[in-house]
Amino acid sequence: MKKILILAAAALTSTQGVAEDDLVKYTMALQKIASPATKVVAVSDTPIKGVKEILVDVGRGSEVMYISEDGKYLVNGSLFDIENRVDLTDAKKTQMRKDVMKAFGKGDTIDFFPEEGKMTSHVTVFTDIDCGYCRKLHADMQGYNDLGIGVSYLFFPRAGLNSASFDKAVNVWCANDKQEAMTLSKAGEPVEPKTCDNPIAAQYKAGVTAGVSGTPAIVLDDGTLMPGYLPPAQLKQRMDMLAMKK
Repeated sequence: MKKILILAAAALTSTQGVAEDDLVKYTMALQKIASPATKVVAVSDTPIKGVKEILVDVGRGSEVMYISEDGKYLVNGSLFDIENRVDLTDAKKTQMRKDVMKAFGKGDTIDFFPEEGKMTSHVTVFTDIDCGYCRKLHADMQGYNDLGIGVSYLFFPRAGLNSASFDKAVNVWCANDKQEAMTLSKAGEPVEPKTCDNPIAAQYKAGVTAGVSGTPAIVLDDGTLMPGYLPPAQLKQRMDMLAMKK
């Protein structure tokens, strides 16, 4: 989780050498209305004079917020550039998602890829074992792979870290064959209970930081978030359209 927060903070901070005093000041301000565990981990300027952008570690993940320089006023919402018609908050979160995904390398995800040499695109999917549409997405896996789309799974147990869905995710991760266990669990079949060192909590917190509120949540490699289930052909079409706009 520490690595995730570092990457997210790097994405948020646009100026070097953020004063430690600012982090402490804004943390103390937030703790007046939030949990004592709340902590500001990064600060950057905004186009609005007297308003700072802050990355807040809220325990289960991190969120982008805005605060007056004196620490008296907090805004939890989007900052929109009217003249250029750009949602600055969404753009920042997209970059954060892109950087957060980089925290998960080979061996940190459960992958379902096309045959070697046939993968033309890649997505990361935050999934929940008990989510109906997550199961539908997994049932279509061959269709995604046939279109050259590789899928990497991260777990996002919607019921939280102390839930049956979390335990099922651990069972899948700790199985000798993670792919087989994932497929069995998505089909509603039981997977042998196991425990081991696992990244499920870190993956869940990364999902919160990435703005995931439900599953499945599809994240493209450029940080674009596509919430919900998309059939293979529709996902491919959406990805191709986005690629054309770049």
